[in-house]
Amino acid sequence: MAVIYSKQKGQDYYQVRSAGASVRLYSNGVLHSQYNPNHLISGAIWDLLVLPGFFLQSPPRHVLVLGLGGGTVVHLIRHFFPQCDITCVEREPLHIQLAKRFFKIPKDVNVIEGDAYDMLRSTKQRFDWVLDDVFQHTSGEPEREVGFEQLLPLYDRVLTAQGVLSMNTIGAYQLKQIKQAHAQLHDENQHGYVLRHPLYDNAIVSLIRNGCSRKVFFEKIAQHKELDVRRKTCRLQVAIRAL
Repeated sequence: MAVIYSKQKGQDYYQVRSAGASVRLYSNGVLHSQYNPNHLISGAIWDLLVLPGFFLQSPPRHVLVLGLGGGTVVHLIRHFFPQCDITCVEREPLHIQLAKRFFKIPKDVNVIEGDAYDMLRSTKQRFDWVLDDVFQHTSGEPEREVGFEQLLPLYDRVLTAQGVLSMNTIGAYQLKQIKQAHAQLHDENQHGYVLRHPLYDNAIVSLIRNGCSRKVFFEKIAQHKELDVRRKTCRLQVAIRAL
């Protein structure tokens, strides 16, 4: 694997590495993003982040991505939901530069440099789907700056009446925290699912308002050959259960 870019910025060290058609972004030794235009579904955790969009009753029109990284999830959204408008919020300007230069995110994606949660507090726009992949890295370990009990009301503020949330969590402790925060909402119309990959500690948590059933969800993803787990060529690995 070749290093095609590296930069020390303050206490953070960034690398972009390539292997064949695959491009990877590392921050402080942690893999942030991986993109291969020939294999959008890579068999990694990012595949799961895009799946909750299929819980929507109809395809999303407005999608908000919090935390751009290298922009892997943007390519997935554009592939499976080509008609939607995508807005990304990223605090680190270097991430934006690298996503555009090496990961070739589509030019029609609206990328905002700023704090993701400040944006949730101030925006008047409503979104059908919010994807949260915001982390900072301390000693090589991904951490969250804002607690879930503060985050859930912010998501609620910007989601439409039939909106869906995709949130990347790491470790049993974070998953326990979001379960507790979700239970305190007492929202009978909102259902939660946990999507797991057998090789990762991450869990993708999805909160859905008035979405389709799990049966319909699996029928929808099976319509795409890249997501149809019955095919031997399918790289997707996912287990799903109630939150």
